[in-house]
This record gives sequence, structure tokens and C-alpha cells, in this order.
Amino acid sequence: MPKLSEIISYLHYILDLMRVTPRDSNYIGLQHRFCVLRPELVASFVEAESIKKSPTQKVPDVPTELNGQESDDIASGSDATAASVEEHDKSDETPVSTPAESNDSTAEILFNPNVFTEYKLAGSPEEIEADEALVKKVGSYLLDTVIPKFVQDLCSLDVSPMDGQTLTDVLHSNGINVRYLGKVAGLIKHLPHLWDLFSAEIIVRSAKHVVKDILRQSPDHNIAPAVAHFLNCFFGKVLAASTKGSTGSPQSKTQKGQKSSQSASSKKGQSAFSQLTSDGVWSDIKEFAKHKYQFEAPDDVRVGAKRVAVLRNLCQKVGITIAARKYDLHSTTPFQPSDILNLQPVVKHSVPTCTDARKLMEAGKIRMAEVYISYTALFLVPG
Repeated sequence: MPKLSEIISYLHYILDLMRVTPRDSNYIGLQHRFCVLRPELVASFVEAESIKKSPTQKVPDVPTELNGQESDDIASGSDATAASVEEHDKSDETPVSTPAESNDSTAEILFNPNVFTEYKLAGSPEEIEADEALVKKVGSYLLDTVIPKFVQDLCSLDVSPMDGQTLTDVLHSNGINVRYLGKVAGLIKHLPHLWDLFSAEIIVRSAKHVVKDILRQSPDHNIAPAVAHFLNCFFGKVLAASTKGSTGSPQSKTQKGQKSSQSASSKKGQSAFSQLTSDGVWSDIKEFAKHKYQFEAPDDVRVGAKRVAVLRNLCQKVGITIAARKYDLHSTTPFQPSDILNLQPVVKHSVPTCTDARKLMEAGKIRMAEVYISYTALFLVPG
């Protein structure tokens, strides 16, 4: 069977690599049509199943009947032991199933990426049921084995994420999707430093979707005011704009008619964000976090969040460039439209990295944090 690289080399057509792994059985439905399992999880599951199915070779104990024997039988007992060892060595020369042969004898684990989709599956009902059962088994393996093991590593400090990016990398390396952040966060409530990190990451990711919805409804010339107003609602305290009721007199109606033609376009552009309040923004954020991450944000999440770290993380995820100055993030309106300098697109792409070099770099950083300068040079200095 030709490899994927060989196919691409001489053929010119689009390959759908969206679902090279099966669907996540824990998220089924049209609203979760793009929820697939990570390749790291599939590889871990296949390895675990292979270990379960592989026959264990147990070396039989050499019988030694020395207990209760006379001293004159010790020599004969040792001779019998030596003979049994020689026979055991000869038996080792007989054909025994090697690990490669045992792996060949083990049935292949094949996943059907089309299960739990709207497509009509081919095959008998028994085959379809078996494919669905296998994918459900992977989902159970994620919830019952992988996530508890990851939480155990967090508690024992074998894994120590420092920010949102390292947290995402650690989750992915263990085969856990980011949508399980709320599931993991519910298991580490007793660890304040990890709880703050997980809750801040969920809040930032939820706020990213809220601000993107606002930007879609805002014209290009109102991007900076829209972003500044959202940040003020997110970090500050923006109340609802007080609207004065009209008196109904002919004079007020005439003035309203004269001003409507002049400010119609500006009101139309500002209508997407000018009515936002802090309570409304945080209500949308909490609702999104509950819907996507199954995370119940506490009432004091606004007070307990590290605002500078949250601002930096949010700007990186959305692509916002702000002016480099000291912001009073505890004020009512800490941001002005002039503080928003640029809005850059954030594109997801595949960046191939050297795994060995990355592990050496991480090991060097750990040694440097432990003030082992001499050992740090072994990891970071080439040669």
C-alpha cells in the first residue's frame, strides 16, 4: 500500500485528513461533528490493548527440595538442580513465540472513522456494532484511565504546566483534547495553583469566542473601539447606558428627526458593541464555558483571576496588539480605542519540531530552574 507522501507526490487532488482518527463517543451529535480523538490517545489505547492481549512468558521456578533434607542429600540436590537448569536451558532453545510473533498473532485494532456520523455505514449490523463498541471503548479509556493518570501526574508534580500554552501542550501529549479542560479542572479543585491555571485558561478561551462574535458584527472602522469596549467590559465595570425617555412633544420629535439622518450610520456600526455591559459579557463567557467545557465558573472568578496573565493570554489567542503602557486593570475603563494598535489573524498550522531536541530543551530549563548550571550546559550546549 503506498504511503501518503507517495500519493501526494504524483497525484493532484485534495485529501480529507480531518477525520483520520475516529469520533469522540463522549461528544456525539451534530453540534459535535468535529470532535475527534487525538492520535496520541489512539496510539496509547492500541499499546495498552496490545499489552493486555500479549501472552505473558513466565519462567518456571527451579524446584529445590532442600528443606528438611539431610546433609548428605545436599550434593545430590544440587546436582538435580543443575540438571534441571540444563534442561531448562535446552528448553529455551526450542521455538518460542517472540514478541514480534506474538504481536503478529494479536488481532489488529482497526478503527472506523465514520461511526457516530451522519453517513450511512457499509457492512453488516454486527460489524457496525463492533466498530461502535471499539470507539466507545476508547472514549471510556480516556475518561477512566488517561485523565485520572494525568491528574495523578499533576498532583505528584511529574507534570508542571506554567501557562496556557504549556498546559495545552501537556494535554495534547497525553492524548487529551482541550474540550476536557472542565473535566480535569473538576478533579484538581484541591490544588489552588492548578485550579487558577485551569479556570483562567477556560475563561480566556470562552472570552475569545465572545469577542470574535462581536468583531464579526463590527465594521472595519470600529474594530478598535469594539475591542477596547470589550476589554473594558471584561476587566473593568461597564454599566448599561442610561437612555432618557422622549417627552413626546413636537419639538423633541423634530430634533430627533434631524439627528437621525446624521448619526444613522454611526449608530448602526456601534450597535454591535455599544450596548455591551460587564455583567452581560461575563454572563456570555460563563454560559459558553458551561456549554463547551462543562465548567461551572465560580462567582469570584473575576476577582481571583490574574489579570495581567489573562490579558496577555487573551491578546495572543485573538491576535490583539495593545500599546505598551501600564494599565490600571482595576479601574472602570482601563482601555481606550487608541490603545488598540493592531488586530492580526491567528492561523492554526502544523509546525514540525524535533521531539528529541524539545525534550533536551525542557530538561535544560528544569535543571536551570534548579540552579544546576553545569548540568544545564549538557542539555542546552551542542556538542
